[in-house]
Amino acid sequence: MHKTLMEKRAAAMDAVRAALDKYKAAPTDDNLRGDLETAIKSVDEIDAKLKASEVQGNAEKLLAGASFGDTPGKKGAEPRSLGEHFAKHGLEMVKRQKDGERLDFSVPEFEMKAASEPMVRPLDGSGIAGWGTTFERSIVNQRREQLVVADLMGSANVTQPVIKYLVEKAKRIAEGAFATVAEGAQKPYIRYDTFDVVTESLSKIAALTKISDEMAADYGFIVDWINNQLVYDLSVAEEYQLVQGDGAGSNVRGLLNREGIQEFNIDSTDPIEQLKGIFEASRLPGRATNLSADAVILNELDYGRMRLAQDANGQFLAGGPFTGQYGNGNMLINPPVWGLKTATTNAAVKAGTYVLGNFRQGATVLRKGGVRVDSANQNDVDFEHNLITLRAEERVGLMVPLPAAFVTGTLGTPAGA
Repeated sequence: MHKTLMEKRAAAMDAVRAALDKYKAAPTDDNLRGDLETAIKSVDEIDAKLKASEVQGNAEKLLAGASFGDTPGKKGAEPRSLGEHFAKHGLEMVKRQKDGERLDFSVPEFEMKAASEPMVRPLDGSGIAGWGTTFERSIVNQRREQLVVADLMGSANVTQPVIKYLVEKAKRIAEGAFATVAEGAQKPYIRYDTFDVVTESLSKIAALTKISDEMAADYGFIVDWINNQLVYDLSVAEEYQLVQGDGAGSNVRGLLNREGIQEFNIDSTDPIEQLKGIFEASRLPGRATNLSADAVILNELDYGRMRLAQDANGQFLAGGPFTGQYGNGNMLINPPVWGLKTATTNAAVKAGTYVLGNFRQGATVLRKGGVRVDSANQNDVDFEHNLITLRAEERVGLMVPLPAAFVTGTLGTPAGA
């Protein structure tokens, strides 16, 4: 209806313009003056209808959803605003006026709350629910694995993606030997064996994630959280590759997949026997190489059982809950095993296994550059969809010149553990 009236008004205005042009050409012509007055009157009538339609629309918006006509004897909900008060008491009058009836009416006075009335908490449906809530922007994180492997190993920055190095064979002398020689006799020859050429290559560890432009602009603290998680999860993947990587495809050839690493299984489930076994295993690197074990990595479950080991008198070997060993010295929360730097993890070493050796000199983490976190909004269809792609990556490899400097094996696991 409103659109039709506007169209009629536009046509009426065109008629006014046409009548005015004719009247200007002959201002003394009474007929032309009458046509102009008729055209103007037509516009005024349409304007009056438009005004009435606007009033009706405003009233209907105001009254939308309101309930009118209280049931006799039943008190309805009290209006909470002046608009609701008018809607409750004046709707029928407005409807009658809409039908063309001339009316003169008024609504009852709207009683405001007294200044002495207390202000109470708004109801949930009042439109301001949540105003009494404090929103913390700090995010409560779930458990994170402790990253230990890269810190135990040596580290080196490289400029090329492939590294080759020479390693002498375990049996250095291929032929001959030194011997005592009589006067004037022939001296023996000795021939050293060739070197093994070991090749290490870098692997790229990377991942992508997407966020919207609005997220970056409106929720910066969440974007910072995402960036931090990308770096952390990249480090978790790196730790797994350094220990368990199988070298297939683009994987790193991890420590446990090196030919020559020693194996020493400890089948007992008794924590004291396991500690004895770890001591025996810690002596193996020094027998096969010039390097002595400097650290041991245990799964947290296995270390926990060793930490609670007791002697025949029921005393904790590593110190009790309140004092040091046998009541001497200070208590250590995670005391080292046999003086070796002891690291516990759930990610790099599975329960029921261990790894020990000379990590600092026997293995070197190779890095080309550092960790990179980049962002772009022109990847794929990001620009069209107002998206941003975040990327975290690094290039890393592992060099293990002397695999015999490391020992791994199994630990007996109690039933049900």
